[in-house]
Amino acid sequence: MKIRVLMVDDQPVILAALAQMLEGEHEFEIRQVSDPDRALFEALSFEPAVILQDLVMDGIDGMALLRRYRAHPSLTDVPVVMLSAAEEPETKVEAFRSGASDYVVKLPSALELAARLRHHGRACHNARQRELAFQALLESRIALEQRQAEVERQKTLLEAQARQLEAVNRDLADSALSDALTGLRNRRFLRVYLDLPEADRDASGHDPERRRGRHRQLTYFLFDLDHFKQINDRYGHDAGDAVLIEIAQRLRHTVRAGDAAMRWGGKEFLVVARGLEPEDAAILARRLLEAVGSAPVMLADGTSLRVTASLGYAPCPWRIADGHRVLAEDGTAEAHDFAISLADAGAYLSKLDGRNRAVGVLPGPDAEARARLAGIALGPGALRPEEGRGVLLRALPGPAG
Repeated sequence: MKIRVLMVDDQPVILAALAQMLEGEHEFEIRQVSDPDRALFEALSFEPAVILQDLVMDGIDGMALLRRYRAHPSLTDVPVVMLSAAEEPETKVEAFRSGASDYVVKLPSALELAARLRHHGRACHNARQRELAFQALLESRIALEQRQAEVERQKTLLEAQARQLEAVNRDLADSALSDALTGLRNRRFLRVYLDLPEADRDASGHDPERRRGRHRQLTYFLFDLDHFKQINDRYGHDAGDAVLIEIAQRLRHTVRAGDAAMRWGGKEFLVVARGLEPEDAAILARRLLEAVGSAPVMLADGTSLRVTASLGYAPCPWRIADGHRVLAEDGTAEAHDFAISLADAGAYLSKLDGRNRAVGVLPGPDAEARARLAGIALGPGALRPEEGRGVLLRALPGPAG
C-alpha cells in the first residue's frame, strides 16, 4: 500500500530536505508544492493520505490554509501534520484548535518524520476503508430490502422469516449510525435522515404536497463545547466523556420530535431542524445554548463544571438570486454541505467573539454577493466583509455564568 504524502512549503530547499529524509522509505508517494496558493488544488487532485505543511509561509498563513482543508468535504478528515520552527505551547495549541492532526518542530529526524507520516497515513487509509465498507453496507441493505419486498409479494409463507431478517438489518444499520459513547446519532446518520420520506398526510388530513416548501426547509445548528480540552487535561478523559454524555442527554430533551441531534465528531454536535422561519431558528439557537450552559454538569465525585458552547446556524436551501433560486436542487449533497459550511463558519465567529454565543448566517439582500459566497472557501474572513450584503450575521448571547 502506497501512502500519498503532500508536502507544502514555500521554501524549495526545505521540500528537498524533507524528500531526502524519506528517500529510502519506498511506501511513500510524495508530491511537493512550493506555491501555497496551489496547495488546496493539489490536495484535491492528489488525494493524499497525509499532508505535511509548513506553519509560516509567504502569501497565505499556514493556519488559514489548514482551515481551508477542514472546510472542504473531501479533505476534512485528511490528517495534517504542521511543520514549524516554533516550539511555544500556544502555537501548538492554536494549530490543534484549527484542525491539525500533529505538530513537528523542524527539521525532525528522518526516523521520526517517517514514523509520524506512516502512522497518520495508515490511519487515514483505514478510515477510508471503513467508509467504503459502510457504503457497501448501505447498498447491500437497499438491495436486500428490494429482494425482501419481492419475496413478500410472491411467497406469503416467508413473511415471518422476512420480518426477522428486517429486524436484523435494522439493528445493524442502527449500530452503524449511532455514536457509541453518547447514544446520539453519528454523522453518517445525516445521509439517512435527509432521505426520510414525509408522511402521506399531516395530522389534519391535508395533502403535504401543498406544504412542500415548509417541509423542505431545514436549518443546521453546529456547535462545539468551549475549552473542552481543558476539562480533559484537568479532570481526565472520564470526566470529558461524562460531559459529552450529559450534553447529549440535554439535547434529547431540547430538540423537537422529527428533528435530529447528532454527535458530529469529538466535541462537536449537529442539530438539524425542519420548517423553521428565521425567528424560530434564533429561538432554537438560544434554547440550545441554554441547554448546554444554563446548568453546570455534575461529575460523579461531586465536581461542578460549567460548560458552554459556540454555535453557528444557517438555513438550507441557501438563496442565491432570489426566493425561487437556490444553490442546488433540494436534497443534493452540495446544498447541504454548503449550509453546514456556513453554520461551521458561524460557530467559528462565535469563538472569535468570545465563545458562549451563537451566530446565525442568513442570506443577505445582495444576490450577487450571495452567489459569490458559494464559490469560495468559507470562513470568518469571507463572511464578515459580506455582512449586510451577501449575508446577515445574527449574534445571540449565551446564558450568563
